[in-house]
Amino acid sequence: MPSNIERCYQCGQCTSVCPMGEQEQTYKIRKFLQMEKLGIENEESIMTPFIFYCTTCYRCQDNCPQGVNIVDGVLEIRANAVHEGKMLDAHRKVAQMLMDYGHAVPNNTAGREKRLQLGLAEMPSTAQGSDEHLDEIRTLLHLTGFDKLIADEIPDMKVNESLTLTQAGFDQPIAEETA
Repeated sequence: MPSNIERCYQCGQCTSVCPMGEQEQTYKIRKFLQMEKLGIENEESIMTPFIFYCTTCYRCQDNCPQGVNIVDGVLEIRANAVHEGKMLDAHRKVAQMLMDYGHAVPNNTAGREKRLQLGLAEMPSTAQGSDEHLDEIRTLLHLTGFDKLIADEIPDMKVNESLTLTQAGFDQPIAEETA
């Protein structure tokens, strides 16, 4: 394992400097690492949403007296979880937007209007405005197996100009699921 987590002796330095740990008392990065080190796969280690909350700021790693590559360990745990079909719904939706539009946040009516006001073309020259480029992105995502990671969880999506990302603090339309 590239994270060399076998060197961890559970001192707690990583957890004590973790910004996520400051926000959520049950988030203990050393616990995730220990479970991974011991090969324990259970609901707590794989399905918890907290493993996806790591910002990869490297504060844990910078403070580790054993030089454990903690962030590599977290990323490996995340990758394993995703390959087992376990990820946050928000991540799955963003991934589906990428599949559908070539962008995590596609251009919408407000964005197109703003571009026109600024004297720009209504659509930027990106994948969303080009069927050929979008097909290339979809092909790459298919060849890497990315599409299979998200395919069964989210139905086809279309842009609905009336929905907003108010929960995330954005004020722009997002995609809506279709039946």
